[in-house]
Amino acid sequence: MRRPQPFFKYVIGSFVKLAQGAPMQRVIWRGKQVVPNIISQPHEAPVYRIDDGHWDCYYEHQLHPALTREEDMPARRRRRGL
Repeated sequence: MRRPQPFFKYVIGSFVKLAQGAPMQRVIWRGKQVVPNIISQPHEAPVYRIDDGHWDCYYEHQLHPALTREEDMPARRRRRGL
């Protein structure tokens, strides 16, 4: 049996960008928003708030990862080869 996919792509504390070349920001909140759909039932979509000084929330498809998994790892763990 396959494991279910996680609902959220980013965890709190992850660095993301709104667009390529934009400064990276940290995710400070995540939640779910009910999105209406004309064809079928409404569904929940993941939304995120980033530390950019605004109260705006962004859909997951609007954000891009700012760091690769290795870059996101603390420097001391990288030195040990973990």
